[in-house]
Amino acid sequence: MSVNLTRYRELTYPPPFPDGWYRVAASGEIKPGEVKHVQCAGEQIALFRSKTDGGIAAVDAFCPHQGANLAHGRVKGDRLECPFHGWQLDGNGRIRDHPCAKDQPAVHRHWNAIDYYGMAMIYWSARRDVQAPYRLPPQPNIDNRQLVYRGQYDAGEVATHIIEFAENIVDFQHFSKLHGTMRIPWTNIKLPWIRIRHEPSWALDDELEHISYFGDETTFEIGGRICERTRSRALVTLLGPGSIVKFDLEVPRIGEITIFQTHTPVEALKQRVTFRWFAARRVPRIFVSSVVGSWVSQWRQDVEIWKRKIYRQRPLWTRDAGPRGKMHQWYRQFYPDGLVTNLSENNDNGD
Repeated sequence: MSVNLTRYRELTYPPPFPDGWYRVAASGEIKPGEVKHVQCAGEQIALFRSKTDGGIAAVDAFCPHQGANLAHGRVKGDRLECPFHGWQLDGNGRIRDHPCAKDQPAVHRHWNAIDYYGMAMIYWSARRDVQAPYRLPPQPNIDNRQLVYRGQYDAGEVATHIIEFAENIVDFQHFSKLHGTMRIPWTNIKLPWIRIRHEPSWALDDELEHISYFGDETTFEIGGRICERTRSRALVTLLGPGSIVKFDLEVPRIGEITIFQTHTPVEALKQRVTFRWFAARRVPRIFVSSVVGSWVSQWRQDVEIWKRKIYRQRPLWTRDAGPRGKMHQWYRQFYPDGLVTNLSENNDNGD
């Protein structure tokens, strides 16, 4: 794709980095005393883990002194030491244990950082060093070991804007066209004698304004006959602007599966996408892999569209197309005042 076309596409979208929690690494990639250079929302970040309490921290990758790359430094206790002059910074970006420390009132840029079910997350905002306005929720079924870790998949980078995921789940009309055909899990091979019937819905959380829900009840149509025994339910929870999405799937007579899908904007129109999943102990591993692989295969159909499209602020729309206007009203909260452009405010598209 030419640079000019990429730039043309970029200009049609809202700003590329909404405020939210973003996955920047797998928790297991950073052991106590280790540091890693990561990129998120156009930022260069030194992610490190304390030797003292195992907590994770994230600071601007370049030292405030003379710009050395802190990700090539070393961890001392709960501080990160610059490899150039030995300046030490704590996880809150404060300069510590250096003769100049008392004369430096400024705090080096840093981000709230947490471990969340095997994922190292930071809260990014366009407003400098803002505290995260909400926490990611606990997952009781994982905490009490009813659901156990079963696998993860790094899908690489996708040339799209993060809002496309939110747009996609309120676009009910595309389900029959793009997702009505069953595919062999993890592949693009169609099984033409199996059709998937979708009954989608979308709603906001009653109490937590940063959460929305997409529901989909599916049934297989095999050889032209609807098979009610195949009916299953999926609840998709957007924990913020689509940066971390949780899928809860209930498969009758088999068990429950939870998938976390994360979208990390590395730069404009470039998302790094990962999947991490948990399942009830009694669910066979091969079945879990099949369910996750089926979702990934369907998701790839969307990707093929997303990576070539532009963003239409006011598309031609029909009344049964889905709650896009309401989704836009909800989505605006993830942009600080004055930074939102080309994201419609009006609920004027037939919701």
